[in-house]
Amino acid sequence: MKLTIIGNGYTTQFLASDALRNGYEVSIITRNILNPKKNIHYLSFFDSINIEKKLANDNIISTVPFTKEGLDPVLEKYQNSISSNKKKVIYYSATSVYGNGIVDESSKPSPTHKRGFIRLNCEKEWIKTNAQTSIFRISGIYGPKRHPMIKYVQGDNKVIVKEDYTSNRIHVEDLSLITIEFLNKKCNEKIINICDQKKICTYDAIKFVSDELKLKKPKIVRYDSNKVSEKLKSFYEVNRTVKSKIINNKLNYKFKYPDYKLALLDLTKSLLNSN
Repeated sequence: MKLTIIGNGYTTQFLASDALRNGYEVSIITRNILNPKKNIHYLSFFDSINIEKKLANDNIISTVPFTKEGLDPVLEKYQNSISSNKKKVIYYSATSVYGNGIVDESSKPSPTHKRGFIRLNCEKEWIKTNAQTSIFRISGIYGPKRHPMIKYVQGDNKVIVKEDYTSNRIHVEDLSLITIEFLNKKCNEKIINICDQKKICTYDAIKFVSDELKLKKPKIVRYDSNKVSEKLKSFYEVNRTVKSKIINNKLNYKFKYPDYKLALLDLTKSLLNSN
């Protein structure tokens, strides 16, 4: 029941809390130990001796993204330790490894943008390092302090709209709970897509929230590939519907936030109340 999480970003805060509630002894490996939380053991990414022991013997989850050079920094430094691990090894990847259309865990990866190709290469390196690795292909993560209504209530009501495009998303709390459920049930699936199962375009969700709370109406900005970053292009220029046979059939997980527009409404209410 020991869990070591590599990376101390947004998702890790929820994952660590849920793991503690489920009886795990939690360690976090990070480059900067800032604002440490109670009952969690923190290790510096550069503390090689202690980290090598952890990565060889604990259940491990890597939430660390690739570098600007397109490399996985965890494998660059700790590949040997990870290769000898006999426990659960989870790598957080992204649905950008897929192409257009309806996809599930049996779908062949077919990335169309650089970020997707790099993610797929990182997945292959993790599996090459440790064949037991489970790959979590995660859709766009949202949740408290990370959602489009934050800038909206601050005065920016512009919403990019692209015809026939709908995002895939997952609430950070569902991502965390699905991960813990996967560990608790000792699942061995190599690929799992993490995405809620109700698609709605961003504009429709924001309009729903603005109507419910009587906020100013969203202003449509038509998508123009010449006016967005390469990162945004990688999202808007691939239209896929992500499904998960594992969540629905193996884990039988009941989403805490199955409906994006209702979740966004709750997040906005909380935001307004905090102000």
